[in-house]
Amino acid sequence: MNRISTEQLGSSLQHRLAKLYYLVGQDPLLLSESQDLISQAALMQGFDEKNVISVDSNTNWNDLFERCQSMGLFFNKQILFLNLPENLSTTLQQQLQELISLLNEDILLVLQLTKLTKTTEKQKWFIQSHDYDPQAILVSCQTPNIEQLPRWISNRAKTMGLTIEEQAIQLLCYSYENNLLALKQSLQLLALLYPDSKLTYQRVQATVEQSSVFTPFQWVDALLEGKIKRAQRILMGLQAEDVQPIILLRTLQRDLMTLLVLSKPQHKAPIRSNLPVQQLREQFDKLKVWQNRRPLFSQAFQRLTYKQLYLIFQQLAQLERAVKQEFSQDIWDKLAELSVVICQPNNMALLSH
Repeated sequence: MNRISTEQLGSSLQHRLAKLYYLVGQDPLLLSESQDLISQAALMQGFDEKNVISVDSNTNWNDLFERCQSMGLFFNKQILFLNLPENLSTTLQQQLQELISLLNEDILLVLQLTKLTKTTEKQKWFIQSHDYDPQAILVSCQTPNIEQLPRWISNRAKTMGLTIEEQAIQLLCYSYENNLLALKQSLQLLALLYPDSKLTYQRVQATVEQSSVFTPFQWVDALLEGKIKRAQRILMGLQAEDVQPIILLRTLQRDLMTLLVLSKPQHKAPIRSNLPVQQLREQFDKLKVWQNRRPLFSQAFQRLTYKQLYLIFQQLAQLERAVKQEFSQDIWDKLAELSVVICQPNNMALLSH
C-alpha cells in the first residue's frame, strides 16, 4: 500500500489508476477534491458509472454484491465509493470481505474512513483488500494542523499561479485555520480581484474574513504547550460556535488524567517539586500516548509542579459543578482564567482564588 497526500494524488493518477483507494480523514474539502480527481481519472479509462454510498445499518449489501457480479445495460465499468462508519462491526467486516472477494477489473473501489488504526489493519477484510491490490493508494485527507498549514497554502497558491508573501500566508493561517473550504474560496476570490496574481499582506488583509473553526482538542493542546494567546483565541472561537462547556471540561479532564498518571513519582517527592521528566519516555510507551502529542505533555511537565496539578484538578471540579448545578453564566470567563493558570508556570496565587 502506498501512502500519499492529497497534493500528490494528481500526479499519482497520471502515473497509474490503482484498483483500490482509501481516503482517510475528515476534511470535507480534501475528501471532495480527492473523490473528484479519482472520478475524473477513472472516467478517462472507461469507468462511466459512479455510485456513492454511506454505509449504515440499512445498506443493501445484496444489491452491492449483484452490482459487482453483473454488468449494467448502459455501462462497462463502475466506481464504487463507500463511506464507512468509524466503528466497523463484525457483521460489517464480514460484508466487506464478501464485497472484496467479488472485485474485478471493471470495478474501482474507493473506501472512505475517518481514520485507519493498527487494529483496523489487522482485520480480515483489510488484509484481504491488501492481497487484492498490494499497490492500493491511501490518501491522507486530514486537515493540516497549524504547523502544516503554511506549506499547504503556499502549495495551493503556486498551483493557482499565485505568488504570495509570507506575512499574507500567516494572515490566512490565522483567519482560516481548520476551514480549508473557506480558505480555498478566499484564494479564488483574491485571484479574481488581482489579475497580476500577486498577493501582498495588504491585499489579503483587505479581503479575508475571520473564518477559523476550532475544536476542544486544539484548546487543550494549546494549554499543554503553554500558548496562552492561542488558547484564549480558540476559547473565544468555541464560545462563538456555541460549543457546550462540559465538552471542553471533559476533554481537558482526560488529558489532565493522563498527565497525572505520567507524573506518578517512583519515590516520594515534595509537593512543590516539578513533575519527573526523566520517566516520561517509559510512561509514554506504557500509556500508548501518540507520538505527535508527546511533546505537548513534555512541555506541560516542564512548567507544572505536583501542587499546581492538584489545584488545577480542584478548579476543574468546581467548574464542572458550576456547569451542572448552578448553570453559571460566567463559565467562559472561568475557563479563560483556568487557561492562564495552566499555561503559565508557578501561578499559585491565581490558583488560590
